[in-house]
Amino acid sequence: MSDIIHLLPENVANQIAAGEVVQRPASAVKELIENAVDAGSTQIQLIIKDSGKTLIQIVDNGNGMSFSDARLCFERHATSKISCADDLFHLTTKGFRGEALASIAAIAHVELKTKQADDNIGTQLLIEGSSIKEHIPIATQDGTSISVKNLFFNVPARRNFLKSDSIEFSHIEEEFYRVALIHTNISFSFYHNNNLIMQLPAGNFKTRIVNVFGNHLKDKLFPVEQSTGDISISGFIAKPENARKKKNDQYIFVNNRFVYHFYLKHAIESAYKEMIPDGYKPAFFIKIDLDPASIDVNISPTKIDVKFQDEKLIYGILHATVRKALGTLSLTPQIDFDYEPGMDVSQIKDQSVIKPPTITLNPDYNPFNSKTTASSYKKNDFTPNQSFQEWNHFLSDLKNNPEQTQNEERENHSLFFEEKQEDEQFSFLNNDQLSCFNFTDRYLICNFEKQVAVIDILNSRERILYEQYLDALQNTPIIVQQSLFPEMVTFSSSQMEMILEIKKELYQLGFDLEQIDSTSFAVNGTPIDEEFNNVQDTLLEIVNLFKTEQFLNKNDKFKSLALTMSRQKKGKYTPFQSQQERIYFIRQLFGTLVPTISPSGKKTIQYLQLDQFPKWFE
Repeated sequence: MSDIIHLLPENVANQIAAGEVVQRPASAVKELIENAVDAGSTQIQLIIKDSGKTLIQIVDNGNGMSFSDARLCFERHATSKISCADDLFHLTTKGFRGEALASIAAIAHVELKTKQADDNIGTQLLIEGSSIKEHIPIATQDGTSISVKNLFFNVPARRNFLKSDSIEFSHIEEEFYRVALIHTNISFSFYHNNNLIMQLPAGNFKTRIVNVFGNHLKDKLFPVEQSTGDISISGFIAKPENARKKKNDQYIFVNNRFVYHFYLKHAIESAYKEMIPDGYKPAFFIKIDLDPASIDVNISPTKIDVKFQDEKLIYGILHATVRKALGTLSLTPQIDFDYEPGMDVSQIKDQSVIKPPTITLNPDYNPFNSKTTASSYKKNDFTPNQSFQEWNHFLSDLKNNPEQTQNEERENHSLFFEEKQEDEQFSFLNNDQLSCFNFTDRYLICNFEKQVAVIDILNSRERILYEQYLDALQNTPIIVQQSLFPEMVTFSSSQMEMILEIKKELYQLGFDLEQIDSTSFAVNGTPIDEEFNNVQDTLLEIVNLFKTEQFLNKNDKFKSLALTMSRQKKGKYTPFQSQQERIYFIRQLFGTLVPTISPSGKKTIQYLQLDQFPKWFE
């Protein structure tokens, strides 16, 4: 039997390879523009016609190529990026396979003009379907200009596969963004059908982001930076309230290479958990720099899929970095531990006289006197009427001395809020004229300067209770109010198993449970200052949650418990009867980590601009 295996012709092999490397015009744009970056260019022009179907041209001022290199670069596996297998572990360039130009030349008409700075004359090369038509010296400028015309001219099935011009243009635009965003030292120009689409001058990372996506992002970006050992993370994230349903504006760069990595994207999005509604995606632009030996980019021809040596480590560092930025960069109100009002010398006025503290003693006090028992002491000194009178007197003093009120308010709020002048949403907390009133039993309406705030009481209570319960689980347990007559609750064997598993956490939340037998508990205590109509229903709801959810760590368990408790208790409250109660509630809300979003992802506050009111009635 004769031999049947043979080598494919070079042009056929290139066409086959082109099916993987060049899937659409955007693929050719990506390969060519990355070659221009690797060539050390400082100026790159992208020129396309008919969304890349007719013409794709890249013009750069890079290193250029010699006469022989211009011909050799269109051969398969011809590259200047690596020379041996060990170089794969030290990649610092975009390309390295040596397949892109050969694949493009196999399915298009290619014209190459190139010249090195030290040469007196350049080179021109014409190729049609892997067939070299012309290879001559010419006079041209330094750098390289490569034109790809009539893409897929010899593969009609692939050309018919192409989508509409608008869709293909959007893919090209996305590939352009992925390269232009990270290489801020290079100026880019983008032309389509002889129209200038985008002009990007060299600058810093934030400026490049704003130039690409618009000025609306300028005030919404906050820096992220963390360096740990061999891993360095930097870039920008957007406010939680700027999250959108579309997954646009999400970019991760590893060693200046755009990558799509679901694991890393999840690390960032999970950091926004409970800050944005379900189904919404945050915007982020993150750069990760690490040892090239710890990453493998040789996974797919597109080179956007990568493998890390230790994915869990990078996941944890990235997640913690984003959470830190969300907490410390004043995206949300927070406690300022570095500020101590008691040590602020600037609060002491020049004319003020500092007096030493005095101690007042009651010489007539006798602890053994029957007239001053504990019961009589409480009855005589802490009557409700007197306490309210003292509270009203205190409020009247504050109103009569607005300067003192303002100073004291600023001192108190510095412990709970890091005030930012550019964020006017929280400015009304310092307004002496703040007033609120109930609108039904569901909403509070508050006025301040040029805005009106409508506060959803239920969603706000969920946020307040959630953080109280979470703090109880992580730091300070809730005080247990012992029951005079313990309540008996009964569960199934599987439910009992789940409750026993989280019995410690339930005690931290204020539930004192004592197991009686294999199916029942005695509830000896419940959270103080809370009334439970049915403790068993509350515990069953918690159990049902734990049946369906899986927790990666203890913190996730705490969050789920806190969320369940807050959802169950948010609707059980007495409508506010006084202005003091409403103000106190608002201050509780803005003292939380994320006052504008409930743990369930629903809005707590809606702002209305007063200057918009007249337009409603025109």
